[in-house]
Amino acid sequence: MVEYDITINNQKRLYDWIAIQPGLISIAPFNTDKIYCEFNHTPQQSASFKEDLIERLAEVDIGNNTFELLMPQLRQIKTDQAFYSCEFNPGITKTNIGSTYVNIFSDFSGRPFFIDTTGFKSMAIQILWTKVGTGVQTLRIVNDADNTQVLESGGLGNTPGSSDDFPNVAIPPAFLKFKGKWRLQAKSTVAADDPIFVGIRLYLRRD
Repeated sequence: MVEYDITINNQKRLYDWIAIQPGLISIAPFNTDKIYCEFNHTPQQSASFKEDLIERLAEVDIGNNTFELLMPQLRQIKTDQAFYSCEFNPGITKTNIGSTYVNIFSDFSGRPFFIDTTGFKSMAIQILWTKVGTGVQTLRIVNDADNTQVLESGGLGNTPGSSDDFPNVAIPPAFLKFKGKWRLQAKSTVAADDPIFVGIRLYLRRD
């Protein structure tokens, strides 16, 4: 026979955890209805505290005062997400592409696409690109709202017939939990190059 002593009310445990967190200014005496506290937090510290608080709220006693956090286990069952993909046959030729970045798509204001990076930390990117010309040809992703660069590929199309693969690209801190629109641009170090954009596949990754 196995006996279990299971705590089903973790309020006091949560209260005690809050009481020892850095930056605490004050915390009201414990009661079973709510916990009132004040912290000297920057916006970044506040966001981190709220994330940790969620972890603690999802804590359970699995028996005999042994506690486990549920959120890490829930995250493990989440999958990566194939977010954005476009391919063209034949591809889009960027005649005299230029040495400064221009939109891949010349219509519909560059065809920006919606994205939400909440819950994701990195990306896997696959670019289908035919190099025509002698320059270093690069593609980048920008924030559609202000043209701020999100990511830049580096030289493309150096191995004919093969895709350019970037399997683990960290999402820049400024674009974590980003909700908005991104847009594709390209350029070459030789303005007269005529590369062909065939496609791109973008996967969001949780780790």
